[in-house]
Amino acid sequence: MKKNDFANKLTDAWDRESSKSNFSEIQQFRALIRSFKSLEKDFDIEEFHGMKHQVIFNGKGSWGRSPARCEISDLLVVIYNENTSNLEVRVTFIQAKKSNDKHNYLCRNWQKITTPIKFQANLEQWDLLSRRPHVIPHKPFKCPPEILNGAILPSVGSIIVFHKKSKNNYNFFYMSADILSPVTAPKGKYAKLQVLNKKLLRNISGHDERVFACCVNTFAQSLYNFEIGTPIHHEPGLSPREQIYRDIFRDWINSVISSHISVTNEDEINNTKVSRQLLEKLNLNPSDDLMKNPPKLLVLRSGKNDKKKQ
Repeated sequence: MKKNDFANKLTDAWDRESSKSNFSEIQQFRALIRSFKSLEKDFDIEEFHGMKHQVIFNGKGSWGRSPARCEISDLLVVIYNENTSNLEVRVTFIQAKKSNDKHNYLCRNWQKITTPIKFQANLEQWDLLSRRPHVIPHKPFKCPPEILNGAILPSVGSIIVFHKKSKNNYNFFYMSADILSPVTAPKGKYAKLQVLNKKLLRNISGHDERVFACCVNTFAQSLYNFEIGTPIHHEPGLSPREQIYRDIFRDWINSVISSHISVTNEDEINNTKVSRQLLEKLNLNPSDDLMKNPPKLLVLRSGKNDKKKQ
């Protein structure tokens, strides 16, 4: 089963790569990227280096600035399937955080979370990904104002939290940003968030959505199985608002991918076949609207019809 194969191999790679890194948000995030990249020979994965980009929006809450400004995410993830007759594409913006608290109980209780999960975070960053307001890109970044606001599924904004299990042994848990809330009524933008929703999976407009994953393995399964992120593919029966949003996002993804490919040297151009195939499946010609510094991007192609076999 490809879903389990992917999850197990990513877990093994993560155990190997994270143990070599210091326990810091940046170092563990880099270890995660290396873990994805190490699976390129076994799975269709492409990782593109990129810049962190900021957006401007109207903050909310006692901590919120108006206007507020922060990075939109650490990583943009796009996953699509190989089945041309039933193409499915999901996208999510993932922000990485670190917790110094112990969370080793999560995998034991992952089907029924009974212990409150709390961790320190930047509330403006959380507010952006959970409330998903309209945004104004801060130059040189370019994105549509409704890039978060128009999504049908809230997990377009996601958070992973690295934590230490023991010495040189790390893990992380994942959640859709909208299931979090500040623990108290903070005045500053740095405070603890807590998980409110006890459900692990929900269905919105016919789409299954993972709202919480206890570890790298359950996260990887959900990602590969199209349970994380919001859909952007063509689909019958969409509302006019949803159709417009998906059209806009596909054009933007085209610009992001085309921008990355445009700066790829000829010796490595064959390594972009997964992303170029995605554009072909979406009936998109390479975009002329290129970005000087596109965001960091991970593209994953799931196995053909694999989801239907689970």
